[in-house]
Amino acid sequence: MKLELKSIKYSHFASHETYCFEGVLYLDGKPFAHVFNEGQGGCDRVHDHEKFKGDWNKKYKEVEAYFASLPKTDVGKYDWAIDGFDQTLESWCHNQVSEYLTKRDLKRLLKRCIVAQVQKDNESRVVQWKKPKNKPDWLLKEHVKNKYPSATILNDISEPQALEIYMSI
Repeated sequence: MKLELKSIKYSHFASHETYCFEGVLYLDGKPFAHVFNEGQGGCDRVHDHEKFKGDWNKKYKEVEAYFASLPKTDVGKYDWAIDGFDQTLESWCHNQVSEYLTKRDLKRLLKRCIVAQVQKDNESRVVQWKKPKNKPDWLLKEHVKNKYPSATILNDISEPQALEIYMSI
């Protein structure tokens, strides 16, 4: 089962308790459902997509069963939920919106800054330097490499790799 959340629209000003968003859920490469949340702390709402062919309710139950079959997340991480949390379509959608927003923010950051993963005080950190307006980027990158020889410059690696590093710290 391949799930993708596409055409995500997010509203920062309307997001209070939860993300205010809407998107189209694709199942095995085809539109399956419209997913949205009003951002007021309520649950996500899922409605059938007009292009979906077949028994939508049956397929939706299969999607729910798929998530129910997955192992729990954050097992032992919290004292108040030692057994962890069930995986659900709603939590998956939340993670997709979160990743979408992080990816969008990283793209904007990479346009205006040189961003690098560096080792500082025995910790891995992401550090940024604003790009100078009248100088080429390579000069600043060279400065970063001189100061932090083991640095990974996120501007110079693929987007998925940069996103993974950026989200891990």
